[in-house]
Amino acid sequence: MKVFLIGYMASGKSTAAKKLAKKLEVDAVDLDAEIVKSAGMSIPEIFKLKGEKGFRKLERAELRKWIGKDNFVMACGGGTPCFFESMDEMNGAGVTIYLQMSPKSVVDRVQTTKTERPILKGLTEEKMLGKVAFQIEKREPFYSRAQWTVNGVNLDIEELVGMVNHSK
Repeated sequence: MKVFLIGYMASGKSTAAKKLAKKLEVDAVDLDAEIVKSAGMSIPEIFKLKGEKGFRKLERAELRKWIGKDNFVMACGGGTPCFFESMDEMNGAGVTIYLQMSPKSVVDRVQTTKTERPILKGLTEEKMLGKVAFQIEKREPFYSRAQWTVNGVNLDIEELVGMVNHSK
């Protein structure tokens, strides 16, 4: 069983992956954390040294490594489905679930969490909304190719369990 949770930043992918993995009795995997582990440096350092192109190559390699494994729920990075053939590969390997969020919900979460989001740092709420709305719109064609779409705001883990079991 391979489950890939996709969606924009702050959509709850990492939290949902842990909860869903526990219910399904499989490993929870955070793709960004795996990239950091493999690269031996933080994501901001990777971007600084290798640029986005270099980061996306590392991300692709790490995703493919995991696609070759089994029994996990993966929280993918917000951009993972949008590069290379990643969405096709995830759809072909397992269950894909899009945790959909409105730009306003993303900004509300970003403003109330301690997790630093460098891409939105120093922006006013209005500018954050504009940037998030633009990026979600740009990524939606990839996200919408997931096998399942759920509202990420009030996520029901039992609903996700049902989707995964239905997909077997």
